[in-house]
Amino acid sequence: MRKILFNNIGNSSDYLKNIALLHSDYDMFRKKHFSNHCIDILQKVYNKSEILLTHSATGALEMVATLINIKPNDEIIMPSFTFVSTANAFVNKGAIPVFVDIKFDTLNIDETIIEKAITPKTKAIIAMHYAGHPCNMDAIKLICEKYNLYLIEDAAMAYGMFYQGKPLGSIGDFGVVSYDITKHITAIQGGMLLVNKSSFKTRAHQIYHIGTNRKAFDLGEVAHYEWVDQGSKYQMNELNAAILYQEISSSESIIYHRKKLSALYYSILKKFQPATKYVMLSEELLKTNIHEFYLVVESMVIRNQLIEFLKDKQIEALSHYQPLHLSPMGKNMGRFIGGNNTEGIAQRIIRLPLNNLTTESEVIEVCEQIKAFYNI
Repeated sequence: MRKILFNNIGNSSDYLKNIALLHSDYDMFRKKHFSNHCIDILQKVYNKSEILLTHSATGALEMVATLINIKPNDEIIMPSFTFVSTANAFVNKGAIPVFVDIKFDTLNIDETIIEKAITPKTKAIIAMHYAGHPCNMDAIKLICEKYNLYLIEDAAMAYGMFYQGKPLGSIGDFGVVSYDITKHITAIQGGMLLVNKSSFKTRAHQIYHIGTNRKAFDLGEVAHYEWVDQGSKYQMNELNAAILYQEISSSESIIYHRKKLSALYYSILKKFQPATKYVMLSEELLKTNIHEFYLVVESMVIRNQLIEFLKDKQIEALSHYQPLHLSPMGKNMGRFIGGNNTEGIAQRIIRLPLNNLTTESEVIEVCEQIKAFYNI
């Protein structure tokens, strides 16, 4: 039996053609041939944002931390159920992470308790769109406006998803997207910063170009470029851009495929639900469920047993984040606001195989093995 992988990447030969094209002409590297092609496509989606392709979403978040002048003891509100980069980008500047509980239905930050986390030291709120499901951006924007806080969207998992007609990542002051190998649209390694506040665009390019005024130089606005600000090497590698170009060119079909598989998982596993104790995402969320398909089972013991059962059947299934507020660094650096949803979800969530090469027959097989596990 062939192993059913949790994640995979596409097998398009165009990746290799693009890379061969780059190697055929050094000028294409210098002129960022594929990066520029990617931006041309992306600008049609994020038509009001300044787009900077980065080596990672982590790097994009680090740029945001510099852009908003994070200082020691500034406080940044974020969900505890997120990847460590969400916190590290700001903690590395001396900020204090304030972790907020998540909602059980969307696994996104609970906007109803965010205000309990705000103090005079609060600088920004990070809205992380879990699995592509939009946070309640209207409510969070109102809170940011009320307290004069920056709104940062962590749309790492959410490329191609929208909130009230606006692409996720374009609604806050800043947005970041991940094109990591684990994401549905991948550059193998890469990310994107969306600068949605025009007053930050010039400085964003200076930070992006190692602290220089290279952008102004390229536009002929200055005679030479020089060191003018903080910065680092945040640009996406052109080899990664060559891969990303193929992915975003095919993004509609990729997202359609994943939504179709997600709906298939839902339709089969919903039939078994009365005989089990697992909880599924709501049918309403299927339209944004493109990053993963997950179940919340009865307990951590059952979750671990199911993972091992599927592993024995050559099926990869995984848990997910450990709550940041319960980690050694989280306990030492931050504080937590809320109830038990974050810890409960972390102990009970299981993520099933869903990637760009997953087939319908593989989804059916995974579901049949879950049925066997529950002895239905």
